Amino acid sequence: MEPHSLAERLAEGAAQLELELNGAVLIRFVEFVALMRKWNRVHNLTALDDEGEILTHHLLDSLSLAPFISGTCCMDIGSGAGLPGIALALCRPDQHWTLVESRAKKAGFLREVKARLRIDNISVIAGRVENYRPGENFDTLVARAVTTLASLLNMTDHLRHPHLRLIAMKGVYPGDELAALTPNQRASTRVVPVEVPGLSAQRHLVVIDGLPRLRP
Repeated sequence: MEPHSLAERLAEGAAQLELELNGAVLIRFVEFVALMRKWNRVHNLTALDDEGEILTHHLLDSLSLAPFISGTCCMDIGSGAGLPGIALALCRPDQHWTLVESRAKKAGFLREVKARLRIDNISVIAGRVENYRPGENFDTLVARAVTTLASLLNMTDHLRHPHLRLIAMKGVYPGDELAALTPNQRASTRVVPVEVPGLSAQRHLVVIDGLPRLRP
C-alpha cells in the first residue's frame, strides 16, 4: 500500500466513524505508521506490520473510541505503540493525552513519535499507572488490551473522582469479566458494541462513569 493510498483509506474509514481528518492530520498519521513499522523491526512494538492491518486493527480501531471520550484531559493506560492515545491526539488536538507506558523501549518510541511528529498535546510517562500521582484530575482514562476489568479498576482506584469516565476496549463481549465485578461496579458500567470500518471482528467498549474510590 502506497502512503497516499493509506491516507485515502484512513480518511474514508474515519468518515464512516463520522470523523473528518484534514490533509495535514492524514500526513501525520502516515508518518506515525512509518515510524511504527521502522521501530517494529527492532523492538516488536506490535504483532502487525502490514499497513492495511495497521489501518483497520490499530488506527480505525482506536478512532472508534473518539465519540465516547469525555472532557479534554485524558490518559491512555499501557499505551504501547501509542494506541489509542496518539491516534486520538492527532484526531483531536483540543484534547491533551497522557500516555502511560511501563516498558522503557515503548516509552522511548512514544517520545520519538512526539518529537518527530511535533505532537504538542501528548505527554509520556514512563512507569506504571499504579505509581503515577498526577497533580490534576483526568476526565477520561482509556485502556486497550491491558488487563481484566477488575484489575483495571483496582490499579486506577487512586485516580477516580465523581466525574471520571473509564473506558476499556474489548473484543468479544466480556461477560466473564463483568461477572467478576461487584454489584456497585456493574451498576456504573455499560457495554457498547462498536463497528470498526474494514474489521469483521467484534469490538466492545466498557464504559464506567463516576465510580467512587474503594480506598481513601
